[in-house]
Formats: sequence, C-alpha cells, structure tokens
Amino acid sequence: MICLRVRNIEVGKLIGETSKLRIYLGSTDAKQSVILKVAKTFDDGHILAEEASKFNEMCAFKDEIFKLEEKQGKENSHYDWLFADLQASFMEPTQDDRRINVLSMPDIEIDKLTPLTKLSSETEIDTWTSIWILGRFFKFYSFFELLAASMDCPVVEYPIFSSGDYLIGPKEHRLIYYNFSGKINDVMAMDFVKAITKFILDWVAIGDREEEQKYLNLLKDFSEVGRDTCERAHKEFYRLVEELWGIQYYPFVYRERGTSYWNVIREE
Repeated sequence: MICLRVRNIEVGKLIGETSKLRIYLGSTDAKQSVILKVAKTFDDGHILAEEASKFNEMCAFKDEIFKLEEKQGKENSHYDWLFADLQASFMEPTQDDRRINVLSMPDIEIDKLTPLTKLSSETEIDTWTSIWILGRFFKFYSFFELLAASMDCPVVEYPIFSSGDYLIGPKEHRLIYYNFSGKINDVMAMDFVKAITKFILDWVAIGDREEEQKYLNLLKDFSEVGRDTCERAHKEFYRLVEELWGIQYYPFVYRERGTSYWNVIREE
C-alpha cells in the first residue's frame, strides 16, 4: 500500500496475496478489526466486485432467514456465524481506483482466527473435533441450497470448495468463509460432499474403537459416493453422531503432525 490509511481504516500487515489481490489486516477509527482485500490493478477489481455481490446476497438471505425464524418463534440458526460481513466495497482514488473490499468477522475478533489451510497442514485433529468442523461445512453449503429453493431454482450456486477460503477459531468453534474463489452451478451436491469429506479425512486421526470406526465408515461413504444435497448429508451425519455419542460440547483437540501428544483448546 502506498499510504497507511484508507478512508477511516489504518492498514496493517500483509497476511495474504494472490496473483490478483493483496490481503491486509486493518483497524477502523472505531477500533474494529477488519480485513482489507486490495486489487493489484484497476482491471483486477472485477474479482472483488463479484465477491462483494456474492457476500451482499448471502447477507440479505441470512437476514431473511433470521426474520422468518423470529416470526415463527424458532431458535436462531445463526447462519450469520458462517461467513464474514462485507463492510464496504469501493474503488479508492488514492490507490489508482483499485477496488477494495472491507470485511469484518461475525461476533469474534480476527486475532482469534487462523487460516484453515495453515492449521490443517500443521496438525491432526481427533474424531470429535472433526465432527463440529464437518458439520459447519455441511451447514454452510446447505445455506446455498436454501437460497436456491427460496427462488424456486433447481440449480444451486455452490461456492467452489477450497480450504483457503476459510478462517477457523478453535476455542470458539467457529468456521468462517471469508474469501469467494468462484462458484459452480449444479443440481446435486455430490462433488461438494465428496471434496469436503476428503479434506476432513486427510486431517483427522480416527481411533480404532467401534464407534469411531462406524463414524469413519460414514465419512468414507460420503467421500466416495457423496449425497445429492448437503442438507441430506448434514442430517444423516448428525443422526449417526447423536446415535453414537449424543450432541454435546467437545473441545478442540489436536496434535502436531508427526507427534503423538494431544493438545486441548477449550472455552474458558
């Protein structure tokens, strides 16, 4: 960045870069932590414009769901916890009219989050930790199935699955989508269920107890066969989990790859 401030935001350190954009930490005058994505050129701005449009669409729909649940007296599904909030998207004159997207995290500080790709490449997680992470993935992808259904559209605009598009908060059990890599239109979720589950299978170290082996068998089936919707995978997944262990809080348990000692991160 040429300057240290953009509008009301103090620009911090560079935390990521692609061929088309740079990603920075930032802090607003109100002391809110944000992420800034800055297009490298004016022409690269179309990527961030598309991302802004997608996040605005997601935000509008989760607000619709919240209002409907509130009206019906239902518990808040908290789809808002699954993806970042787009605070602003603009072309900045001080940066040669390059587009900038400003994102904040829902109900959690950015410094409590880490890139999912980094954590998964450096650690292994245990069976029960993998449960809430896979559950978050299926819930997030089923959100787009709900969106398509609300418009009576048989085709779903699924986001491309890439672990690099997520941040994770181990202690707070948060998995947050913050980067739009593109979309794929499909009438079935088969490939997405397979890809998501394969990612988890590459990360988790599942024990040899009978219950864990039943869990492993379901994950293998997901990874090989898939399911026609993520909603169906989500329901089937938690049906087995509840049958085996019940639904309860479990801390984030991990070990460094190549080691045998397990570490525990729990809510205080």
